[in-house]
Amino acid sequence: DSEDELDVPPPQTNSNGQEEAPPTTDPCQEEAAEAVDTRSLDEILGSIPPPPPPAMTNEPGAPRLMITHLVNRNFKSYAGEQILGPFHKRFSCIIGPNGSGKSNVIDSMLFVFGYRAQKIRSKKLSVLIHSSDQHKDLQSCTVEVHFQKIIDKEGDDYEVIPSSSFYVSRTANKDNSSAYYISGKKATFKEVGALLRSHGIDLDHNRFLILQGEVEQIAMMKPKGQNEHDEGMLEYLEDIIGSCRLKEPIQTLARRIELLNEQRGEKLNRVKLVEKEKNALEGEKNKAVEFLNLENDIFKHKSRLYQYYVHDLHKHVVEKEQEKQKILDDTKELTEKTAKITQEMENMNQELKNVEKKQNKINKYIETQKEKFTQLDLQDVEVREKIKHSKSKNKTLQKQLEKDRKKLEEVRSVPANSENAIAEATSRKDGLEKEKTKEEEKLKEVMESLKEETSGLQQDKETKEKELMELSKAVNETRSRMDLAQSELDIYLSRHKTAVTNLNAAKQTLQTTTETLQERRAAIKDLEVQIPQKEQELNKDQAELEQLVKTDNETREVVRELRQKVDEAKSSLSSNRSRGKVLDALMQLKKSGRIPGIYGRLGDLGAIDEKYDVAISSCCGALDNIVVDTIDTAQKCVTFLKEQNIGVATFIGLDKMKVWEKNMAPIRTPEDSPRLFDMVRVNDEGVKPAFYFALRDTLVAQDMEQATRMAFQRDKRWRVVTLKGQIIEMAGTMTGGGRVLKGRMGSSIGAEVSQVELDRMESKLNENASKLQGCQERRMQLEESIQRLRPQLREMKNTLEKYSKSMSSLADQETHLKLQMKELEANVLAAAPDKAKQKQLEKSLEAFKKDYESASGKAGKVENEVKRLHNLIVDINSHKLKAQQDKLDKVNKELDDCSSIITKAKVAIKTADRNLKKCEEGVARVQGELLENEKLMVELTEQLKKLEDKAGEIMKT
Repeated sequence: DSEDELDVPPPQTNSNGQEEAPPTTDPCQEEAAEAVDTRSLDEILGSIPPPPPPAMTNEPGAPRLMITHLVNRNFKSYAGEQILGPFHKRFSCIIGPNGSGKSNVIDSMLFVFGYRAQKIRSKKLSVLIHSSDQHKDLQSCTVEVHFQKIIDKEGDDYEVIPSSSFYVSRTANKDNSSAYYISGKKATFKEVGALLRSHGIDLDHNRFLILQGEVEQIAMMKPKGQNEHDEGMLEYLEDIIGSCRLKEPIQTLARRIELLNEQRGEKLNRVKLVEKEKNALEGEKNKAVEFLNLENDIFKHKSRLYQYYVHDLHKHVVEKEQEKQKILDDTKELTEKTAKITQEMENMNQELKNVEKKQNKINKYIETQKEKFTQLDLQDVEVREKIKHSKSKNKTLQKQLEKDRKKLEEVRSVPANSENAIAEATSRKDGLEKEKTKEEEKLKEVMESLKEETSGLQQDKETKEKELMELSKAVNETRSRMDLAQSELDIYLSRHKTAVTNLNAAKQTLQTTTETLQERRAAIKDLEVQIPQKEQELNKDQAELEQLVKTDNETREVVRELRQKVDEAKSSLSSNRSRGKVLDALMQLKKSGRIPGIYGRLGDLGAIDEKYDVAISSCCGALDNIVVDTIDTAQKCVTFLKEQNIGVATFIGLDKMKVWEKNMAPIRTPEDSPRLFDMVRVNDEGVKPAFYFALRDTLVAQDMEQATRMAFQRDKRWRVVTLKGQIIEMAGTMTGGGRVLKGRMGSSIGAEVSQVELDRMESKLNENASKLQGCQERRMQLEESIQRLRPQLREMKNTLEKYSKSMSSLADQETHLKLQMKELEANVLAAAPDKAKQKQLEKSLEAFKKDYESASGKAGKVENEVKRLHNLIVDINSHKLKAQQDKLDKVNKELDDCSSIITKAKVAIKTADRNLKKCEEGVARVQGELLENEKLMVELTEQLKKLEDKAGEIMKT
């Protein structure tokens, strides 16, 4: 037969569908059983697996599976294709007389569901192929079972779920082989079994199809099996309803009751023996009682006194406890604030480091661009200085050219203008002479009319006037000769004066340039000394800052770690002080070396995230148990506690926990929720089995809703605890909702710390904190110094480079000015007048001045006499003579002006040719310098534009 076929009845299974192994007497399992005996009743009940879910159960209105019909092809009595059905939606049994075909229907189903040929009343599969006179040599037979999903309605109505129909078929061949098909597609028996199990068909226990003979077998079963390998009605029913899963817990509890009864009998025997001893000591007891009564009275009085002391001290204790609680609250608040601030500082420091990295990159880029910009700026300054100098020179040359051109035009027009002036002055002089004669005639007429009154005075005046006329001619002639000599001297000395003026201006400019050059040389010398000093100071501060930042980070990390250790040590010390005298006594035993196998309290040997603190504190009662290496160590501890009458404790022996190691591996859980055991962190992996023993596969849920979903699975129940400490046991009981337990396990694994060690750690923390504060203060000072030195150094370098670049232009300017000075000095020398001629002209001028002054003095005396006489006459006839005399004085003045113009014009004509040649040479020279300067300005302007374009590109970046 095919290996995929079922052999009925199947092997005995438990309620979870797993095959039951025969019991063994392995000593390790006996030890495990002894270890299990230490569990609490809730833990034993919680280890009971959930009952198996009923087969083919559905919610009202939910879809379910039904058989619609069977299709037989050459199967047993059916030749060809025969359809059995359709079946009723509640088809559950077949009833009919013998020969009606009941067995064929049942055998068809059994054949498809994988039963062997022997279970279908055949020796082999080929016997199932139809054989008759009409159909003798058929090669195979096939049976199809057609299914569909429906939703029940009232009465016999139902609704078929679309696309839910499928059929399973099996074909048996002549060679006794068979094949399975799912909706016409070939499949293995495992795939068929998986499909049928997914729809609730119980192929494991084979209770989905009960045959007529099996009903009789069940009815004829014994009430109870004779031994554990025999099955009776009780075992059969327990396997169906799932109560066989209670067998192990019942046996465990029975063993515990038996053990307790033995202990009770032992205790009872000891009580009887002690009772006999007690009766023998009755007399002595009475004496002792009397003594004790007396002693008791003493103790009562002492007790009252001590109670008073205790009452008084209790008040102080309450006050101190309140103060202590307040300090603890303040400490906790400060610790939380400190942790928060520390975290913020770390985050901000990290952000600061990132920003500093970016800033350093940007600063380097900016420094590079600044260097480029500084170079361009220096070039720009140099070019602008040259342009400024060129513009200034251009203005000077323009003014000089304009002045020279104007002077050239004036010199060119001097002869013609002088001739015109001479002609005009001569013509006007002639007219004025005539007018003077007329005015004199008129004055004579007036005088004649007044002659009788002033005849004597008039005669004197006429005499003096005749004399004055002769003298005036001499004055005019000497003044004309003096003005001509003065003009000749001025014209002769004018070029020399202009050259001297230009030379003085150049000397002033050269002095200013030389002073600037000297100042900048001194500044460069100072900067060349100061810059290395500043750079050395900056490098020193930067190196110290770099080292200080490293030290600061290291110290900050040390302070953080020390602060964390101090907080943990304080918490551990506080926890140790409150854990009780039993644990203190046992830990003292461990430290003394008398019992070295003590590990400590289970909750102190591991750590868990604060998120799960409430959950583990609520659901794990064994956290206060004492972990030891072996059961012998536990017995020694129990003996010690009894002898010292300290108290009681529960112990966990690690040698008995090894049986749980195989269950510690990760498992699949509902909704992939974590096991509380997997959340525990330990330093010593050897204590992990103790944590598994205490927690088992307890799951953690976020809330009660999730916990309920996870706890009650179809195939298994789970023990679940929420983050708030609410517990759902495997038996279904729920606890929680009252006072929340927490703090029974810390978030870090702490070591034993004494007060002395704590004080030492705090001292070290304070020392490093002071060091950190000093580092931070010095770091601020260095950062301020660097921020101050960097711009100073950059400014000094820029100034140095600027001055260094300007030195060449200033030196060139100084050289140019010196050369110009030489030219101007040469011009001054070239324009210097001939001393002999100058002396001759000056001597001639002096002689003409003396002649003029002599003639003028004589004429002045006569003129004063004429004026005196005239004033006397005028005083006499002022109203008649004054008007005519004013006219005559006016004509005389105009005559003097004409004579002066004629004299100057003659001198100008005489010196015009020589001055014209000098002016033309000066204009040509200035024009040449102006063209060269304008060409230089164009070149400098183009260079400046290029520098501005480069600077603009740098500014954009």
